[in-house]
Amino acid sequence: MGEYIKVTGVDDIPIGGIKAFELKHHRFVICHNDDGFFALADECTHDNAPISTGRLDDNIIVCPRHGAKFDIRTGEVKAPPAIVPLDTYQLKIENNDIYVFID
Repeated sequence: MGEYIKVTGVDDIPIGGIKAFELKHHRFVICHNDDGFFALADECTHDNAPISTGRLDDNIIVCPRHGAKFDIRTGEVKAPPAIVPLDTYQLKIENNDIYVFID
């Protein structure tokens, strides 16, 4: 049974920022853009490299190794070489704290 776990504060990830976390054997990244905060698996589906060292371009995170692109809102692949979408995580914000749902 999953639960929401407090991860960080909203002020810890500025707009345009990416920050990696690991909780209960889940590696994920939280991205912050003008649309809000989004949580995704921190592992490119092309070669398992962390995407947390990539760059954020509006709603797209770009893997630093081979340039695969993913939509941070849905995990959908937007450019190869990846063909499998990233897993996404539900998150919520309460009292300026970010919580991520972990199974």
